[in-house]
Amino acid sequence: MKLRLFISLLALISLVILFFAKLLSLNTESDLSKQSPQIQQAIGFILNAQSARRGEHIDYLISSVSHHSSQVPSFYTEFIKGYIDSANNQYDDATEHFNRAKQFIYPELASHVLSRLFYEISHIELEQKQYDLSENTYRHAEELFNDNDDYSNAFILISLGRTYDLADVEGGSTLTIKQANKALEFAQNIKYSEIERVYYTLGLSYWNNNQTITGINFKLKALNIYLEKEQYSDIVFSLTDIGIDYLFLKNYNEAIRQLKQALQYQLKINNTKPEEAYYVVYKLYNAYIQLNDLDNAKYYLNEAQRFLASLQDSIVKDNFQTNQLLLEADYLTTVGRSKEALALLNQATERHKNGLSNGFYHFDVALYNAYGKAYNRLELYDKSIQQHQLALDSIKKRELFYLEDDTYFYLYEAYLKQNNPLDAIYYLEKSHAIKTKQLNDNNQSQTQFLLHSFDNKKKESRILELEKNANKIMFFSGFLLCILVVIVVFIRILIGKNKEISTLNIKLHKLSITDVLTTIPNRRALELHFLNNKQDLTVRSIMMIDIDYFKNYNDTYGHKKGDEALIAVAKALKDSCRENDFLARCGGEEFIFVMNNTNQAESIQMAEKIQANITSLCISHENSDVSSFITLSIGITTYSINKEDDANNEKAIIEADKALYYSKSNGRNQNNHFNAI
Repeated sequence: MKLRLFISLLALISLVILFFAKLLSLNTESDLSKQSPQIQQAIGFILNAQSARRGEHIDYLISSVSHHSSQVPSFYTEFIKGYIDSANNQYDDATEHFNRAKQFIYPELASHVLSRLFYEISHIELEQKQYDLSENTYRHAEELFNDNDDYSNAFILISLGRTYDLADVEGGSTLTIKQANKALEFAQNIKYSEIERVYYTLGLSYWNNNQTITGINFKLKALNIYLEKEQYSDIVFSLTDIGIDYLFLKNYNEAIRQLKQALQYQLKINNTKPEEAYYVVYKLYNAYIQLNDLDNAKYYLNEAQRFLASLQDSIVKDNFQTNQLLLEADYLTTVGRSKEALALLNQATERHKNGLSNGFYHFDVALYNAYGKAYNRLELYDKSIQQHQLALDSIKKRELFYLEDDTYFYLYEAYLKQNNPLDAIYYLEKSHAIKTKQLNDNNQSQTQFLLHSFDNKKKESRILELEKNANKIMFFSGFLLCILVVIVVFIRILIGKNKEISTLNIKLHKLSITDVLTTIPNRRALELHFLNNKQDLTVRSIMMIDIDYFKNYNDTYGHKKGDEALIAVAKALKDSCRENDFLARCGGEEFIFVMNNTNQAESIQMAEKIQANITSLCISHENSDVSSFITLSIGITTYSINKEDDANNEKAIIEADKALYYSKSNGRNQNNHFNAI
């Protein structure tokens, strides 16, 4: 009897302890509405952010939990601390805080808050390459929502965040389409008020998967809604993205037009965030550097630095600073300061390893290619090839189709300078094949998209007619016949378009080897000239030509007049060419003149003729120290042709460049042959 009484007493004591423990838990971890205003606002910031990677409001979040550091830890404080560490790429610390937050989960906790916790954990697992574990964790986040949930809008943000997270995973372009379509289906079910966000993300996903027509269609859907709602910030973002599309398609002038429109809209907004303005000007830098317009490239590089400096210290600023190091290194390589560029690239690499490059989804590819270009300039061709191959591996793993062409061309240049013509030609052909495939794919995608839309309209019309009146079947048959006629006509048009593709390919190739401003060949064309002109040659002369004091000319008359002067000089040089001569613009105010079967004496005579032709143009140059008109400095070299050794060409260019330097150092407005200095 006493034993039973003792056992009953122990059970009663246990129940009392459990009751008070539960009561203490409820007092410690209460509903969000009972938390402090700072904690409430901090949680609101997190739940309204599309992805934790943006690092927004980090200072406020840190402040909100620091005010509660002396209190007993709760779900919300641990959740916020984990979010802060995740945004700062401190994933181990973040995981520790999130695991502590799990210990404070209570039945009344809102499902959308708990779902956000599991989403944040799934993101960290992706970053740590635990793909299967991440998928299971994210599925748990999804299961907390349904179509009738009051907080189902919050799930859209989580789903879109997951779409962006998957972009860096191997095979990510396919995974992002699947994830974005799932978000769209859910958004349509709940009649999501900001469905344009989903359309836009879906457009990006299809575009990244090389389904350009479908991608553009969804982007246009989003843009139309932005225009209807007069959401100028989103309009700016859309125009910027369209400009980036043109960048990848190598239509740099159209890219510049779209990006400058984005800048104009930003002026209308008046409260543009510096990070948004930075993104636009950094893309403008990319466009101008591709056009070899170094003055404008430098201007927008400085603008990017200005907007970066105006950012408050945050994870966003750290990420942008990493990208700025890459841009500055790229510029230094372009202007021939590759050793300085490597120092900046090493800094960018260290920051990238620490996660300070988020938001730039193919940053690693850009970094590899930047190293490759710098090593190429330093004549370290093995290292250059190695870096471009690393870039190519990442491109193929993540299906970044829009970066293939440039990387193939960089490999072509490196192998060519390494005196490996077989591999050089292989990668040149790969580059050309990519351009051809893109043209064909775009044409085919457009055809399929139009026919699919046309077929859907036909089916809808047919069902409607049959439901209305069976007597209209004859009329409908005639309607179908008309449709068939239209399709036949449409197919004939497509056949004609396909015939134009070969012509477009030729034009595309010509554009890639032509200087946009002067319409003469560019430096890329020079390499092809050397490859294709080896037969029946015994001697060759090369001139390096520089317009004297051209920077002073631009400073005095402006860049528009400077462009006009460049065009006039290029025309005069072209008119001086003989039948087998070759002229190309190397960049800025420099030109290269190749004369086949021309000895030293003949090359000097040609240089004097060219200088006389330029003088006869009488282009005023009041700030030149050698003449009141535009003049040229010329360096010449002459060398024997060895059909088995392309290195002679590179050596000759270097010699001609040294002779040019001698001409400029000794007063300008003169020509000198390398053999005479």
